[in-house]
Amino acid sequence: MLDDAGVHVRSLWRRRLGAEDGFTLVELVVTVAIVAMIVVPLTGVVLSYLRNTVDAEARLTESHDVQFAAAYWQRDVASIGVRSSTYDAANHSFPLVQSVGLAPCGLPTGASAVVTLAWSEYTSMTSTDPPTTVKVTYATRPAGAIYELLRVRGGSQPSTVELANSLAAVPAVTCHQADATTTPCSGAGADVPALVKLPLSVHDSSGHNLSTYTATLSGERRQT
Repeated sequence: MLDDAGVHVRSLWRRRLGAEDGFTLVELVVTVAIVAMIVVPLTGVVLSYLRNTVDAEARLTESHDVQFAAAYWQRDVASIGVRSSTYDAANHSFPLVQSVGLAPCGLPTGASAVVTLAWSEYTSMTSTDPPTTVKVTYATRPAGAIYELLRVRGGSQPSTVELANSLAAVPAVTCHQADATTTPCSGAGADVPALVKLPLSVHDSSGHNLSTYTATLSGERRQT
């Protein structure tokens, strides 16, 4: 048998178990306000992170194109130097003839030459055999609103390599002497350019970044 106190306690316990009370309107409003205070700044941080990540990836892609083109450019400019077939007794050498700005190699359809570099290559073990002339043309080809940069090698070992595919404009080559003064690219002898530069302006090919990445490819001639 339960006394009056026991009955009262049991009655209270049953009422609490059977209660179906929810949140009050005030509690709900306060909760929503707190969640908003946390979520809004956090959303901004996440969006900023994603935007910076996309921009960084775009820059890496552009930088990769420039580095790839620079590796070919520096090697080709270092090689320039077409030797004359006439011996210069006074200087005990076969002097250099024009080696930059020559007629282009056979280009792919739609491509336009930017500059042609050339050098003499000795492939025979016989000293009296004349060297072969190697020509490499850097060219652009339009692809919609952008340009592709191509390296086209002619002669007995022809090849075409796409160095970059998102140029914003056709580059203009500049030639310089060893002291960095500007000189015509068509010079011969001592006037063959010692430095040749190719400025590039590259778009983000993904379309996320509207600005362009600019860089100048620079190469130095080794032959004297």
